[in-house]
Amino acid sequence: EFNRQTDFEYERIRDFIILHYKATERDDTPFWNYCRTMEVPEPLQHKIDLWMANGRVFKENHGLFSHESWIQVFIGQGMIPRGYDPRVDAKSDEAVMKHLNGISGVIRTCVGQMQTHADFVAAHCAAPKMM
Repeated sequence: EFNRQTDFEYERIRDFIILHYKATERDDTPFWNYCRTMEVPEPLQHKIDLWMANGRVFKENHGLFSHESWIQVFIGQGMIPRGYDPRVDAKSDEAVMKHLNGISGVIRTCVGQMQTHADFVAAHCAAPKMM
């Protein structure tokens, strides 16, 4: 069982890393051209296909990376789905707008409480001052 779970975790880590390279838009060197066009492991290709079809990422039991992390990579790499989640069609327009406005409100609240990027870097990541 340990070996099976370890294999599962390492395959998901592998896929998460490969996605960063596969989803690149860079084409300025042979390396990046290869990355964009390379074949990927079947589980990753399945995840990409589902995402591109309707923007869904399914949770996997005990995966190291959350489905939110996968979504962040997909969107951050410019992989915008061609369609949308069909479950939306079961909701009224008003219910969908209420849900989206709720998400927007949470984002506004969180952003309003955050430090600026410059302040965060100064407080946590700044290089030591040279004497």
